[in-house]
Amino acid sequence: MSDIKPSIFISHKHADAKIAQVLAAFCEKKAGGRIQVFLSSDPDFKGPKLGKNLNNELRKALWTTDVLLLVYTSAADYDWSYCMWEVGVANDSQSPETNIIVFQCGTDSPPLLDDVTRIKPRDEKQIKAFVNQFLRDKEFFGSLKGQSLLSDYKDSFVADDARELFDNFNAVLPKDYVTSEWPCWPFMRIELPQGDVEKIQEADEGDRLALANQLVKALGVVIDSDARAAQLFGQQAFPPRTKLDAIVKLWKDKNPNLDATWFDSCCDQMMRGASRGFPVIRWTPLREADGDAEFTPVVSRIKSRASSATVQFDVYFYNLSDPRVIPVSTKMMPVSDLFYKQIGKIDPETLTLMALNEELKVRERNRVPILSSNGFPLYMVHRSMIEQFLVKNFQFGLEKVQSLTLADLLSDAEMKEIFENTFVVVKRQATLAEAHSAMMTKKNCNDVFVTAGGTSQEPVQGWLSNVDMARNS
Repeated sequence: MSDIKPSIFISHKHADAKIAQVLAAFCEKKAGGRIQVFLSSDPDFKGPKLGKNLNNELRKALWTTDVLLLVYTSAADYDWSYCMWEVGVANDSQSPETNIIVFQCGTDSPPLLDDVTRIKPRDEKQIKAFVNQFLRDKEFFGSLKGQSLLSDYKDSFVADDARELFDNFNAVLPKDYVTSEWPCWPFMRIELPQGDVEKIQEADEGDRLALANQLVKALGVVIDSDARAAQLFGQQAFPPRTKLDAIVKLWKDKNPNLDATWFDSCCDQMMRGASRGFPVIRWTPLREADGDAEFTPVVSRIKSRASSATVQFDVYFYNLSDPRVIPVSTKMMPVSDLFYKQIGKIDPETLTLMALNEELKVRERNRVPILSSNGFPLYMVHRSMIEQFLVKNFQFGLEKVQSLTLADLLSDAEMKEIFENTFVVVKRQATLAEAHSAMMTKKNCNDVFVTAGGTSQEPVQGWLSNVDMARNS
């Protein structure tokens, strides 16, 4: 064997030091002092000298190393730029040839290294292949000039060593290095030729939107999307490079009575975004093909690709009509527009039920809120209950019925209890879903009052009926 001592450089993130140390310890032990192992995270192995420039020391070690072993775990968890720098220095065309092997500990693989050998530490066969190469392959260490580290090493020894390394790896590898990633909302990436985007940018302001609609529809293609986006249009998936014109047609065929205002908004956002402006997100929901949910398109990111002379637009479809996110303040009738009666401004003992019932008929209202002198919610009086109370008292004569007042109605214990318990109060920041949940806590509840803090000891700011809730659910 040559007197030259070959070297192995183990590149890794410091968070993965235990995995790297298992690999370093194994290599050093099995080589029996025949190699140098460079591992900066452990003082027991060769590393940068104290007081020296770290990058210079690393560069020297990488420049002459025979083998670089990259411990690669999860792409989403770390910044791998420094490790990739180490790979780049070792693989420099001016340096001696370096054998690069990636120990891929999870499902992710490092970008730009598709052509290098990969070993999965959880695969015992692949571990055995590595051990065999490390100890017996004549090409593994370039500085040995065609000699293997242990030329007469037996197959049974290789098998035993592979099992040892496999077990040591599994003692330090986390149970799961699988990285999962998915969009939370339907996603679509649209591509347009760079030249046509420039035509839109250069067009007169009055013609720009119309030109954008024309070119996006004719030339825009979907180059990436998820299954959820395809489902919006009644498809399981889009064929590669589906034209946007075909997608719009799909939607129109399923919604012949609706205008494709969502597409107009999409084009407008793409036009503004391409000019580096902030897109205007309009309330132009796209109704799902096989459901009632509505989604608003939002252009969230734009990428210009000079190499292909194209511009890519990332579009997400958000369900902004979900009652879990819509505040009641956006759907309530403000108190300024509300028909109500307020104690102090009216006298319950002089307001006759006949007059109140007639006013409700004229206003085409089925109920009237009764507020305190401070504007606090007290009762919700229904016209049907007024009429029921009048009929109940008709046996005492017409004159008696005509003299009945709001005070008489509220003095009836049964009626008063109904008027006090058929509404709920929520805070102004509450959502429609929260208001609906509050209504469900009371039997026959059909009304929601909105106050600042959600208590009945505050002035009413607005009101929603059960009909409003159903319309927005």
